[in-house]
Amino acid sequence: MKKTAFLLSIVFLLSACTSTKELTGSRAENRKFKKLAEQTEIKKAVESRRFIIKVNRLYTIGGGRWELVPTSNFLIINGEIASISLAYIGRNFGIRPITGINLNAQTLDYKMESDEAKGMYKIQMAVKYGEDKFDIYLSIGNQGSCSISLNNSYIQSVSYSGTLVPLDGSKNVSVQKGDRL
Repeated sequence: MKKTAFLLSIVFLLSACTSTKELTGSRAENRKFKKLAEQTEIKKAVESRRFIIKVNRLYTIGGGRWELVPTSNFLIINGEIASISLAYIGRNFGIRPITGINLNAQTLDYKMESDEAKGMYKIQMAVKYGEDKFDIYLSIGNQGSCSISLNNSYIQSVSYSGTLVPLDGSKNVSVQKGDRL
């Protein structure tokens, strides 16, 4: 009787361990599938020029790092239109002080390079707003992490980091100064 109970407990223990292993394996497969789906969605958004970058950090030339509110600091690329609302900390070379960059403008000279081996996209573009021209350099990872470098003749070069969020294909996004995402 003791021998039978011992054998049954061993069989029960072994079956429990194998079912746990199967559950762990399916969780890993689900995570891998979800990750692949997100990468595909990001690739589609970048290649169709329909995405938002929610910016959470600003980096200055002197090595300063500032945490930002992503709902108030963003860069939207919606086809040929760029909407930018970003904080600015640094030197300015004009008469008026600059504390933020807020504009809706056409993109010019849009160039995108894809590096499949590294899982990166490099985008260079110019945005002209009135007489001001901003040169924008984006590095986008296939996981959605982004870095932005922004240059203009009136401000010191500044860098940002954030996360890419694809725009829904059916929505047309128009952002005005002061809008929150």
